[in-house]
Amino acid sequence: MASTATLRDHLIDELNDLLNAEEQLIEALPKMSQKATDRRLKAAFTSHLAQTRGHAKRVTQAIQALGEQPDSTTCEAMEGLIEEGEELMSRGEPGPLLDAMLITAAQKVEHYEIASYGTVCTYANVLGERRVSAPLAMNLREEKAADKKLTSIAEGAINKRAAQAWQQQSANDEGMIERGAKWMGSTVGRMMPRNSASDRSRSARNSRKGSNNRSRSKRP
Repeated sequence: MASTATLRDHLIDELNDLLNAEEQLIEALPKMSQKATDRRLKAAFTSHLAQTRGHAKRVTQAIQALGEQPDSTTCEAMEGLIEEGEELMSRGEPGPLLDAMLITAAQKVEHYEIASYGTVCTYANVLGERRVSAPLAMNLREEKAADKKLTSIAEGAINKRAAQAWQQQSANDEGMIERGAKWMGSTVGRMMPRNSASDRSRSARNSRKGSNNRSRSKRP
């Protein structure tokens, strides 16, 4: 990797990193949309896919406006976030919980992009590169809007549904434990009378034996 000597060099590095991040996200979003079960969440992923393609084009234009060409930089941060999202998708069954997990993964990505676009916009403005900062600022606004939309979807229905599913499962588990305890109690209860009768019978026999022994001992 070439050394970074100036803020302009750092800006170019960050733009190449962002470009690759957007390219990785373009591949990941269709999978997330397919896994989602909530209608609004599916639509949000599909809508953001179109936006993401536009983001990649704007970043490319920003790099070219600086007199450079995109390189083959790999955004390791986005790579890690997407891998984490794929792991979440593999662990959850379709339903509210998986939808909540998808939003978790998506918002981590959004927050990373918001931080990154905020940084490159600041650098471009400081360097007086208005042609660069303007398209990047559009990307930043759309990333913030996407994050807010995900929050609205989560708080509007998905989080509540996921919580209700957990509460129902918890109630079912408690019901199974209670039914098991009642079964054990009734089983023990059915066994106890037989045992008590047997104990009383043995006690009576022992009592009679004791009386006979005392009677024999009193005879001259």
